Amino acid sequence: MKFFRKIRQKLLTESKFSKYLIYAVGEIILVVIGILIALAINNNNEENKNIEQEQVILKQLKTDYQANLLQLENKIEMRRKLISESLAVLDITSKDISISQDSLSTIFATFFMDPTFDPIENDLMNLENIKLIRNDSLKQLLSHWTSDFNAYSESEQIQHDHYISEIIPFMKEVGIMRNANHVFWKAQELRMGFLDKGKNDEILTIGKSTKEIDVQSILNDPRLEGLVTFIFTFSQVCNLEGQTLKKKMQKTIEVLENEME
Repeated sequence: MKFFRKIRQKLLTESKFSKYLIYAVGEIILVVIGILIALAINNNNEENKNIEQEQVILKQLKTDYQANLLQLENKIEMRRKLISESLAVLDITSKDISISQDSLSTIFATFFMDPTFDPIENDLMNLENIKLIRNDSLKQLLSHWTSDFNAYSESEQIQHDHYISEIIPFMKEVGIMRNANHVFWKAQELRMGFLDKGKNDEILTIGKSTKEIDVQSILNDPRLEGLVTFIFTFSQVCNLEGQTLKKKMQKTIEVLENEME
């Protein structure tokens, strides 16, 4: 700057106004170029920071979506068991087939399963973080996640409410609650919805009831057919919606992987 100032003073002293004007314009251009270069460097640094932050977000989202996908697949498998046992009961009642007390207890033990999808929620799914994501298709998938999950969750809640208000009271009333509970805690595959996936062996059971259970009376109870029909219907509804949600989650994971560097 001292060098440029001396040149300006010399030109003014020598009354070389035209040269001074050309010089002044040139100096302004140099200053503007310097400012533009500084802005470009600053913008580039800011963009690099945003890209780094985007990568952190993508990696965390992928981890969370993969964990949620595994959980959803677990719930879908649980409902497949509920559908299978519901069809078995309807077949038994419609054909008037005789079954043992233990077989009926095993069926009702399956009805103890209450699959509800509880996905990981994180602070990354906010507007500021989504703005950092450059892929528009991925933005759309992520922004639709809440509405997609809520639609699925509504059907789950209906099934859960029925489990609490109808299934459990029925098992208590007909006297098969204890036996079904005993089978449930003994069978690892029925406890797959737990965090340990049913692998914990340190499980206590209360044993079977000493009272005789009137199997035929339970099978002839008109409420049973209605209960299992409801279980079948909403298990299938939830699984159909769950499969749709699963495909969207798989698509999201695929796009996340493609965007990760």
